[in-house]
Amino acid sequence: MAASPPIPATASLPGGGRAETKRAPSARVSDHLFAVIPTAWLAIFFLAPLGFTVVYSFGNSLFGAVELGFTLKNYQTALSGFYLSTFLRTVQFAITASALCLAVAFPVAYFIARKAGRFRTLALVLILIPYFSSFLIRVMSWQILLARGGVFEVILNFLHLHDGPLDLLDTKTAVFIGMVYAYLPIAIVPLFVVLDRIPGPLLEASRDLGASRLQTFWAVTLPMARPGIATAVLLTAVPMLGEMVIPKLLGGSRGVLMGQAISSQYLQSQNYALGSAMAVLVLVSVAIVVAALARLTKGFAEVSA
Repeated sequence: MAASPPIPATASLPGGGRAETKRAPSARVSDHLFAVIPTAWLAIFFLAPLGFTVVYSFGNSLFGAVELGFTLKNYQTALSGFYLSTFLRTVQFAITASALCLAVAFPVAYFIARKAGRFRTLALVLILIPYFSSFLIRVMSWQILLARGGVFEVILNFLHLHDGPLDLLDTKTAVFIGMVYAYLPIAIVPLFVVLDRIPGPLLEASRDLGASRLQTFWAVTLPMARPGIATAVLLTAVPMLGEMVIPKLLGGSRGVLMGQAISSQYLQSQNYALGSAMAVLVLVSVAIVVAALARLTKGFAEVSA
């Protein structure tokens, strides 16, 4: 008796497609198990701490502990006096530093995507090389540059743009410079990706129809770069809202931002309830930024190469 031919895993359909056989129950269970592990990890180590933070923000603070309850006094404290000014200063720093990062990153990314040619890889490597070193070391190096008698002071005095000592360290200006420096490469990369994917013939068609270079930029390039712009803002403004290292090392007592204030409440004052309320305010700010960026890119059709 001749052996029957093996049954194929898929069968041909009249239209040329293929119909897959029904998967075994054990395979479906295995897929669900693989999904449970990352979901549980996310719930335990991300969602649960956020939930505790929100709950603690409504509690009464004891030294090193929180008495659960419902009170708004922590939010009243966080939105008044020194903490309110710190929160507003943090939002201002995040907006202005992110905007400056975007203003510098866009032309750099455009040049690399459109003009660098065979040197684009080298340009990207040079931009990303600092990220192979410690973030702490990179920030601390600015202390040498901005300190009295540092490189900035020597250069400005040599060019006769400034006379005498230059006190930039432990100022808000130093914090601003450090933030822009630290997050600028993060803004360049997503902008480069989206600008590199804009089809060249599309720009040429705009020019053939009589549009100038500026008109082509405003009508074609800029709208198609919206996803990259939104990503760049998301990757810069959001971490800036909670930045703690740069203000502490470069700003001192005059450059305190919300990240430092929250850290102080948790680690020094051990006022967990007030620290949680301040953290919730930062989370709300982040949610507003994300919602605004989602609205900016809503309905955008992804550019295909």
